[in-house]
Order: sequence, then C-alpha cells, then structure tokens
Amino acid sequence: MSWQTALIKALQEPLPGTRAHAKMAPSARPLPPTYFSGQGSPRQSSVLILLYPGQDGLYLPFIQRPVYEGPHSGQISLPGGKCEPCDPNHWDTALRETREELGIDTRGVQYLGTLSEIFIPYSNFIVVPQVGFHKDSLHFQPDPYEVNEVLEVKAAALLDQPRRTKTIEYPAAPPIEAPYYDANGRHIWGATAMILSELIEIFNQRTPYWANALRSCNAHSAPESL
Repeated sequence: MSWQTALIKALQEPLPGTRAHAKMAPSARPLPPTYFSGQGSPRQSSVLILLYPGQDGLYLPFIQRPVYEGPHSGQISLPGGKCEPCDPNHWDTALRETREELGIDTRGVQYLGTLSEIFIPYSNFIVVPQVGFHKDSLHFQPDPYEVNEVLEVKAAALLDQPRRTKTIEYPAAPPIEAPYYDANGRHIWGATAMILSELIEIFNQRTPYWANALRSCNAHSAPESL
C-alpha cells in the first residue's frame, strides 16, 4: 500500500478534530468553537496542505502574509481563502486560492482527504482544510499582493516537535500564550498550527510505518512511496 492510499484511508476514519486542535490552541481561544454574536454568520473558506517531493523528503508550502491592517497581518499560514460562488466545493476553493497565491498549476494535485473544520474567531471564518499531493517538485511564483514569502518546510521536521509556546503581544488586548511549530526558524501558530496538529496526529497514530519512512526519507521521490 502506498503512503497516499494509507493516508486517504486514515482521513476517511473519524477525525480527532477538537481534541487535536486543543493541543496547539492559543490561551485566549474558545474551545469548542463558539461563534461570536454580532458578527453575522461565519464565512466559509478553505486551505490546502499541499505535499510534494523535494530533494530529501516530502515538503509542504506555507505563505507569510504581507503586513496590512487586518487580523492576520504578517502571519504564516497555509495557502487558501474564502469560498466564492464560482467554487463548486471546498476542494475547488483550496485549489483556486493556491493557484492565485503560489502561482502554480494545480491540475496535477491529487485529493487525499479533508480535515476537521475550524472556526477563526477574529476574522469570522470557518476553514475546511484540504490535503493534497503533487508528484513533482514545484516552482512557486507567488502573488506579491497576497504573499510576502513562501516557506518550503520539510514534513518530517514537523512530526516530533516538542510543545513550545510564545507570548503574543497585542496593542489593545492582553497578551496570549500560543503554542507553535518551528519552521525553518519561523513560528507557525494559531489556526494553522491547530490544523497541522490534527494531520500530524493522524500521520503518527494511523500511518506509523509511513511516518517513520518520512523521518528516514526512504525512497522519497517514488510516486508510490515517500
């Protein structure tokens, strides 16, 4: 069985959801998700965890947002955005946003599954994460308006990280303690870290053979292996 098939099957089982999210949730974040009154109905959105081969294993891209007047200014996130009327489903939203933000052809991306939805209280979005795989190495041409930098992170580097936290300071609110993943010296925290927490738990607990293969980079470039 290939790692793709193993992961597809693992993602079809009941997902850990809130329990996995809670491991990386900032201190001020409501769990389980509570929709804030006065904001209206949450907007639907989607992000893509895009796995692809590099020289020494599987990688996935993150984007650093530009600095702007908004709740996610300068943060590191997965490619994605809000659902538009032209999108038939969340998978198509994730592909469209990834094309726009990273400047790649997404026609070769294989659908592997969907993770648990997560509510983003500060921007009033419900995010439905998608997981995909591209069999070829990728060359990114990011949209400078939406992406300040693309971070290519080795998947194996995220599997066994100890839980670390940082203090996030806000000008008009109390500071919060936020667990984070280290990604090439950058810190991935908030909803993106919570999404990763669920996928990492699934990899480690439901596909342990392939998680170990990721760590050792066995046959990483073959389509039917890592």
